[in-house]
Amino acid sequence: MVLTRSYKHEDLREESTMNTMLRWSPTRQFHFHPDVNDLSERFFGGATDETAQRASWLPAAEGRMEDGTYVIQLALPGVDPQDVKVSLMDNVLTVKGERKADHDTVGKDYFVREVAYGAFERNFALPEGVNAAQVEAKYARGMLEVRVPAPQATTPRTIEVKAA
Repeated sequence: MVLTRSYKHEDLREESTMNTMLRWSPTRQFHFHPDVNDLSERFFGGATDETAQRASWLPAAEGRMEDGTYVIQLALPGVDPQDVKVSLMDNVLTVKGERKADHDTVGKDYFVREVAYGAFERNFALPEGVNAAQVEAKYARGMLEVRVPAPQATTPRTIEVKAA
């Protein structure tokens, strides 16, 4: 409990405060324009403050290159695979879904509760030229694995110049 002074009535009142965890973002100082926010979110591949506010929780993720394929894994324990959607648009891979609370948890008196429930969304910027038809996703033992073949490097075509 925190005692605060009310300036309207000049009396002391009791006010309840709750500790909340905020996701730290290295781009927080740049949140002055939506385009910059979107660009920084795509560049850093993580969540800005705005993304964290839209989602109830953010699953942990790992990304790596493996034999010419981008492999992105997300920890989704307790999430039904039917509640997960993976999409690719404008070279941004989006994974969104929801972890639903069990019906028998309502009205229980918990002494600790650290598992987050609700909607989530993660976005990952990919290089240009990724073929959406080749993206594969599988879910096993609480882990979602998305495989995206890296685009093939384009080679310039040499054009013969003919004399007129």
